This record gives sequence, structure tokens and C-alpha cells, in this order.
Amino acid sequence: MRVRKRRSQRRASASPWTYTLATWFAGVLAAVGLGAVAPVGSALRASLGLSDGALAWATSSITAVSAALGIPAGWWVRRFGAQRALSWGLFVMSVAAVGSAATGSWGLLLGARIAEGVGYLLVFVAGPVVLTRIAQGGTRSAALALWGTCVPTGLAVAAVTGGALESVWTWNQWLALTALGPLIMAGVLAAVLPRLPGAAAPCAHREAGAWNGALRLGVAYGSLSLVGVAVVMVLPAFLLEERLATPTVTGSVVAVVCLGSAVGGLAASWLLRRGTAFSSLVPLGALMPVACLPAFSAEFPLVVSGGAATLVLVVDGLLISAVFAAVPASVSRAADVDVANGILNQLGSVGILLGPPVFGVVIAAAGWGVVAALVLVFGGLGAVLLLASGRTSVTGSTADPSRPLDAPGGRERRNGAESLAKAADAGKRPRTRP
Repeated sequence: MRVRKRRSQRRASASPWTYTLATWFAGVLAAVGLGAVAPVGSALRASLGLSDGALAWATSSITAVSAALGIPAGWWVRRFGAQRALSWGLFVMSVAAVGSAATGSWGLLLGARIAEGVGYLLVFVAGPVVLTRIAQGGTRSAALALWGTCVPTGLAVAAVTGGALESVWTWNQWLALTALGPLIMAGVLAAVLPRLPGAAAPCAHREAGAWNGALRLGVAYGSLSLVGVAVVMVLPAFLLEERLATPTVTGSVVAVVCLGSAVGGLAASWLLRRGTAFSSLVPLGALMPVACLPAFSAEFPLVVSGGAATLVLVVDGLLISAVFAAVPASVSRAADVDVANGILNQLGSVGILLGPPVFGVVIAAAGWGVVAALVLVFGGLGAVLLLASGRTSVTGSTADPSRPLDAPGGRERRNGAESLAKAADAGKRPRTRP
């Protein structure tokens, strides 16, 4: 009993950033699973006899699960508990990745990737909720902004590592390797995260408009995600067809552009931690359509075009991180953060799925010059909704994403250490049945 008591006290006294970085790393490993198929796509297609369409489905099926089940996952995480959902999501991804590595047909591969998508969804709904409950004030805003870098960082890790191993490993070995990290991290998080108090899940009737703030942020996230993924997906075709760049040069440029999103997210985390209001970051969105003009023009040197495309992704990543930082202020009760993150993931995934085909159809009809207009429309919509979320909360009052959330029972949690201490105390109390 004394050992358990001392362990709980050590967890409660640790810096919130220790838990933040552990949770962030879990999100990065989950994103590695999201991008695991792309580096070995050619070998996988040849081994299983897949068409380009079948391979695309195997690649995007993880995101499709989030697009279909994000909101229900938010309700489920609220009832099950964010900490447990995070660990179980990683475990499910690990088991499903082993299934992908052992598969011998497209049907089994698709089923395994869908199962992996369920785990991925749990991680990306539960992760921000854990961060919301272990940190407060500016630290919480910075932690949530850092979470916004998980996907680009994980995709970059998958592309670099998978690409390097593709020539010496089989695709089965690579996919099996991607199962190892989530499995280890699931155990680490179960051991080190404090026992966070669960959020109540009453069935009481919610007032009209209770989810307006979360829906605004969800549409903003979907619009910004649509821009980011679409620019990355259409850029290789532009470089190869219009700039006559070699595949090696094209791959290098696209890799740098993708990392721009993570750089933007890190910048947002740094700024928010130092007290910058996220609404002051929104005007930077005007740079995206402007930067698209040289990015998708053959009149500029390739270095300028690549730098401009990178700037688009830097600003896009910065605004996406600001969206995550704004989620706690978009709901009126701490218990609703779980569902709000489910809304965010579902609408964001819809944007990711729609982005490439929408841009592809319009570019085919109007040419590359229309990219800037599309970025202006979708990026502008995301920026406007993000700015609106910063000015009004669901109750119509001024919102600040760094304000403390109301703890269950109406008491305000003043800082992260206090909430962790309460979690440790809760873990020491014996459970009784009424």
C-alpha cells in the first residue's frame, strides 16, 4: 500500500510536460502507422497484385474510419476514460499492424487497416483529452498545439524510415516493425500516466447550440486539413509535369514541404506557451493563398517555388495547432472535451479525404493557377471559423483557450499540479459500490 501511495505521489508531482511529451510521442507513433503503407506501396502492390485504387484504399482506410466514427468515438472515450482509451488504442493499432504484416490478400489487408484505424481514432480522440486534464493555462494551450504536430511528424518518420528500409527489408518486416512502437508505448503510458479522474457522462438534455463551438472548430480543422493534404498531394504532379523536375528532386522538395507543417505546429506551441492569444495567429492565414502563387508557377526558380509551398504548410500547421489549443474553450463543460475532440477528428478526416479529389478535379478543369483560389476559399473558411471560435464560446461569452476548465462539480482547477494531486488521492481511495 505504501509503495502504491509513493508511486501515486511521484506521478502527481511530476511536471505536466513529462506526461505531455509521453502523450505526444504516442500520437507520433500512431501517425507512423497512418503513413506506413506509402513507403512500401510499390512492393506491396507487386506482392499482392493490387491495383492503384486498391492500394489507395489500403492507405486511406485508417482516415476513413475517423471520418465515419469520430463523434461516436468521442462519446465512448468519455465513458471509458481517456487514459485507458489512449493505451487501448495503441494496443489495437499494434495488433492490427501485425495482421497487416501477415496478410496475403487485399481483403485481409483492408480489414487489418480498418482495425488499425479504430485504434488510431481512439488515440487521436483520447490524446488531446489527456493533455487537457494534465495541464492548465498557457501550458495546456502549448501542449495541445504540440499535439497538432503529431501527424506531420509521424508521417515524416514513416516516410524516412520506411524509405530507408524498403531496399533491405520486405514490406512485411517493415509493417511488423511499426507494430512494436505502439505496443511498447501502450505499456509505458499505462504505467506512467496519473490516474486521471473520469468525466461524468450524464444523460441530461443538452441545450440548443451546446456544440456550436466544437462544430465551428471541426469545420475549421476540416478546411485547413483539406488545404494541407491537397497541396502535398498535387505538388508532385506539378513539379514532374510543369517543372520537369526529376523524381529525386521532387521527393526531396515534397519531404521538406511536409516537414513545414510540423515546424508551424512547433511555432504555435512556443508562441502559445508564452501567452500569445491564438486569435492573433489567425491573420497569418492570409499568407497561404499568396504563397501559392509562386509555389504553383513555372515562372519562378524551383527553390523559390519549394520555399513558397513550404510556407503554405508552415502556416497551415500553425493554424491547425491553434485549432487544437482552442478546443477546451469551445465547450462549456470539461466533460464535453471528449466529444469535442471526436467532432474535430471526424470533420478533419472528412477534409483529408475530400482534399485531393476536389483539388484534382478543379485543377484538371481550370489549370494550376486555380490552386491559390482554392486555398483562399478553404483556408479562409478555416481561418474565419477559428477566429470566430476565439471570440465567442458556446455561451456567447468571450473565450480564451488558456482559461481553466470547470472541473466536474463546478470547482475550478487552478493548476496542473493540483489536478494531478487530486488524481493521486483518488487512486488511493478504496472503491465502494452504492
